[in-house]
Amino acid sequence: MKRRFVFTLILSCGVLLTHSLQGQDVQYVRKQLIQLCSPEMYGRGYYKKGDSIAAEYIARQLKQAGIKPFAPGFLQPYSFNINTMNRVRVLFNGLELKYARDFVVNPRSGSLTGTFSPLIVNARIMKNPDRFLALLGDAPAPKVILLDSAGLGNPDLFAFIKTMALEKQMGIAALIEVFPNTPISGTGRGELKIPVIQVNRNSVPADLNRVELDISNEYNENYPTRNVIGYIQGETDRFIVFTAHYDGIGSFGEGNYYQAAEDNASGTAMVMDLARHYADSRKPYYSMAFILFSGEEAGLLGSKYYVDHPLFPLDKIKLVINLDMVMTGQDGVLLFNGNVRPNEAAIVQKINEENLYMKNVENRDPLAHSDHHPFHEKGVPAIFFLTKGASGQGHTPDDTYDKLPLYAYENLFNLVIEIPKELKKQEVE
Repeated sequence: MKRRFVFTLILSCGVLLTHSLQGQDVQYVRKQLIQLCSPEMYGRGYYKKGDSIAAEYIARQLKQAGIKPFAPGFLQPYSFNINTMNRVRVLFNGLELKYARDFVVNPRSGSLTGTFSPLIVNARIMKNPDRFLALLGDAPAPKVILLDSAGLGNPDLFAFIKTMALEKQMGIAALIEVFPNTPISGTGRGELKIPVIQVNRNSVPADLNRVELDISNEYNENYPTRNVIGYIQGETDRFIVFTAHYDGIGSFGEGNYYQAAEDNASGTAMVMDLARHYADSRKPYYSMAFILFSGEEAGLLGSKYYVDHPLFPLDKIKLVINLDMVMTGQDGVLLFNGNVRPNEAAIVQKINEENLYMKNVENRDPLAHSDHHPFHEKGVPAIFFLTKGASGQGHTPDDTYDKLPLYAYENLFNLVIEIPKELKKQEVE
């Protein structure tokens, strides 16, 4: 009886310890999400070097976990052209609009400060070119033109008028575009001649007669940024590579920052968690590399740079596992490249069927929308996980860490770490 009690107690303690360790992992992930989404990282974009602040933080985390660097400080420097917005302030009739709620700016916008009497151009005026040109000619310079194409039904005509504005013709100094809803934002590669404000129709007063703008941009042809890269030596020199992009669309002036929690603090935190997992485990069969890219939101620039400047031979990579938007999972998970990587897809399906980790795994075709794709184009085996389920909307202020449910985080994590084990079985059994 006593021996049974002791055995039961040991077993219970083991279960509690297991749950405690698992809970600690999730606690670590939540802590990383909060840090990555904090105001001092400015949305991990290029305003006030938010990307560099994030990169250095991630590098410190890898070092603390015991990961080895390929390059000094875990950092792979490169550069690209980027436009950043340092100040973005818009007032209609003296009332200040809220950024990302009432309006956004085109991320390639130029600068302009001043108070203006806007020229309101609706569909009726656009359909009468003579009247439009007369109104435009009579308007005092510098001219701020507001285009509302509702009811126009002529995209070519709208494009012609918009191009005229973007080319700064006839004294046009700024363009305000009216949209049914506030558009989402992005990153700016290149610089426009004028600022372009994209405003929600509901935020435009019927009697608009005064527009105040304070928009300041800074264009950099060679902005310095870094990928963050580390590894753990395994029994072989072939690598499993875990990737995610740490950059977000950043900030559009002081206070207007996007947390970019699901896209993609989520994948970044999971790669950091995987690094800790393998650092604390016995020596793995495959070497494990952990690559966090910048420049994804600007066009997969970090991963494209990496595959052209690899820190170890690409032909040594057994598999790239990319993680982008991975902390929901209520509705299962998408596996991009699953339809063209039948062996890896079969492994994932087998693991999931045996362990019931995810509600479902849906194989998808290749799609050039995350950092697995430059590897895939080079012929490197690569797959990409993206979980399905509600959270904050990406590229909006609603993509915040508190909206990430982490519904299937541990299950997806456990599925991912089973993949190298199954690949090893195919080689040694």
